Amino acid sequence: MDRKVLAAIGVALAFLVVFATFAGGMFLGKMLEQQRTAAYQEGLPSVQKVQEVFSIIDHAYVEEISEKKLINGAVEGMLEALDDPYTHYFDKTHFDSFMEVTTGHFDGVGIVISQNKEKELVVISPIDGTPAHKAGIKENDIITKIDDKETKGINSDEAVKLIRGKRGTKVKLTMRREGTKKPLVFDLVRAQINIPNVSSEKVDGDIGYLRLHQFNEQTQADLKKHYEDLKSQKVRGVVFDLRNNPGGILEQSVDVGSMWIKSGAIVKIKSRTGQIESKNANGGADETMPLVILVNKGSASAAEIVAGAMQDYKRAVIVGETTFGKASVQTVIDLSDGSGILLTTDKYLTPKGRMIHKKGIKPDIIVKFDPHKDKEDVQLKKAKEVLRELISGKRVLKAAS
Repeated sequence: MDRKVLAAIGVALAFLVVFATFAGGMFLGKMLEQQRTAAYQEGLPSVQKVQEVFSIIDHAYVEEISEKKLINGAVEGMLEALDDPYTHYFDKTHFDSFMEVTTGHFDGVGIVISQNKEKELVVISPIDGTPAHKAGIKENDIITKIDDKETKGINSDEAVKLIRGKRGTKVKLTMRREGTKKPLVFDLVRAQINIPNVSSEKVDGDIGYLRLHQFNEQTQADLKKHYEDLKSQKVRGVVFDLRNNPGGILEQSVDVGSMWIKSGAIVKIKSRTGQIESKNANGGADETMPLVILVNKGSASAAEIVAGAMQDYKRAVIVGETTFGKASVQTVIDLSDGSGILLTTDKYLTPKGRMIHKKGIKPDIIVKFDPHKDKEDVQLKKAKEVLRELISGKRVLKAAS
């Protein structure tokens, strides 16, 4: 067949396709215009665009799609538009899983993750004794793949859904680590993660060591029990370790700070209107025990509230590395269908009004430590040296007033 004829037939067919599309579009356009008018009439100005698009998809999309999926997508889209790595939507299953974490146990690999300013998935801290910790995953590692799925464009909530799973199953995490040229690949077996609130021991004869792993519903009660046990052993000072503590419940940070700060604000909460509310100490504090607090890059949120308050009141010496720098407050909001959202509702300041968001808390004494390279915990060593100075009177700090 002659190419020109073929070309002519092709043009004719193309014209028919275009005409059919245009004619169909005219008919569809009239139908959608009716739906659009109905949406305008029924909806409020603030939501009519959402109703309009919902109506268009419902009547015109090539395949049927569930109303639930559309609504969930709209909710997720609104929250994504906030461009806030700490605001998330949870369907019912994942909302239940999220709430489980506040009780101190869940199935997974044992890492706390967030997003950095480049929107990369960053490990805030591995949880001691978990598969992630045992495999050598470190704070500030960047997750580039979950199994074979690239993490670009995935928020921390979506990543958690992919990483968690039934205990005994496997997940592969590919990481980028500063100072390492090749990607690091970790093949992990999921396990039940039981997050210990507190561990403690008496060291060097008369020094108490307290380590707080997270701030959940039982934190202050568990911490007080360990602290009283150390005092019964006649310790003369305490090293309070908040390293790799990702935070947790705001109220618990106030309760913990109140153990050593007698009065005044533990933290100040700033709302969107600029109104500032002080969360004050509960009373009954121990103002006499010499304290040194250990922090690092994995110390975040509620851990920073406690460290910041102790530093502002000169109640303790802060030793270690600059903290993560998360000074936003999220509120858990239940939705009517059993799902929920975690919404950033406030920001917080230290008692003296410092805003540490994206800055972190700079320790009084900076000591760097890499647990995977250094043979000795030099931060803990320095903390004990400083504590000895406090006990002997060579170093003096004013107690809270």
